Amino acid sequence: MSVEDFRARIMQLDIEIDLQKELLKKLEYDRSLVRRQLNAALDPVARLPLEISSEIFLQGGRQAPAVLMGICHAWTEIALATPKLWTTIRINFPCAEDLAEVLPVWFQRARNRPLSITISLCGHSSNWNHRVSSVIWRHGQQLKHLEILDDDDFGDESEESLDLGATNSMSLPLLETLTMRCERQQRDYLVSHIIDLLRQAPNIVKCIFDNIRTLDHLPDSDHLIAPSLRGMIFGDRHTGEPDILHRLSLPALETLVIPISSIFNEEHLLALIQRSAPPLQHLALGWGFYFTDSFHLLECLHIVPSLVRFEMWMADPRAVNALFAALANSPSLLPNLRNLTIHLASGGDEPNISDSWRMLLRALSTRRVMGLEILPVTMPPPTDVLASLRELVTAGVEIYIGDDERNLVVA
Repeated sequence: MSVEDFRARIMQLDIEIDLQKELLKKLEYDRSLVRRQLNAALDPVARLPLEISSEIFLQGGRQAPAVLMGICHAWTEIALATPKLWTTIRINFPCAEDLAEVLPVWFQRARNRPLSITISLCGHSSNWNHRVSSVIWRHGQQLKHLEILDDDDFGDESEESLDLGATNSMSLPLLETLTMRCERQQRDYLVSHIIDLLRQAPNIVKCIFDNIRTLDHLPDSDHLIAPSLRGMIFGDRHTGEPDILHRLSLPALETLVIPISSIFNEEHLLALIQRSAPPLQHLALGWGFYFTDSFHLLECLHIVPSLVRFEMWMADPRAVNALFAALANSPSLLPNLRNLTIHLASGGDEPNISDSWRMLLRALSTRRVMGLEILPVTMPPPTDVLASLRELVTAGVEIYIGDDERNLVVA
């Protein structure tokens, strides 16, 4: 055979090899397809109606829909046909570089369903990814619940305040709850950034701030009316004065839980209640409530007759005595009170409200209180007071007066 013949033969063999490769690819694809069909025939989930299989996925795999897609073709189809699976996501900063490109695909799979997003920030504020947060704000019209967590100790005293990257051009019409929580070390947030978020969320219902420190550099005239906000909660590790309250009017506020170690001294809480005139039903004040604050407390309580539940934490016994006396002598004060919780401050001096038990009974006699808790109390109230309290328990009132180990009323 000549050289040309050899070359022609090689070319012919190459063509046949390519044909065989294509045939092999087709056979492998057919085998994969038959395997999927076999898996679907054997998989009880795949044989269920979509609405049932989707509900199973929602109950068991909502936190990781991408994992479900890696099981088999049938499960992938179910996951993609279940938009509710894609409505909840937790994003950890620092994050992968391509997350800003992946997120829009995730949100697209949620279609137009409301979104619940948790952003967890570890370490320095520079780990906040503004490319990713800008994607979130671009999808803000779907955002219903937003949680921002700091879950690491950045350990840097020069840490700058965290810029959330929110802009006036974004829109958060569905946002109902905003939670900002530092798990370990406090981080600074500018009040202006939080106000920007609230300003774009006309239907916000509840805000929770726990262990964050807010810095206020806004002009004195800069205030925001939040007409839909019904709950404002500062966690029990919150320290310092929550500056954001000075910037808000809350005409729909029903629940306020707040440390007041410095607020009453400047009458800011009283000013908030006066300018908001809210239908407040639950008020919890604490973590450093002192006798000198009693006057402002009583002023506040006189202008919230709607209050149903009132709590005082770490309260000076003298402030509690003043409260009991006011309630006993003024039936118009908190006429709708149903639940009263008082946790007394404990320190070098034994908490003592022994002179006020009969005042408390008088206060209870003019109100339909259904729950009463006072802790810690080591010395039982007088015998006649105990007898009256036990009659209230018999009538259905839940009463706990004592310490962590025993209830003196039922002992």
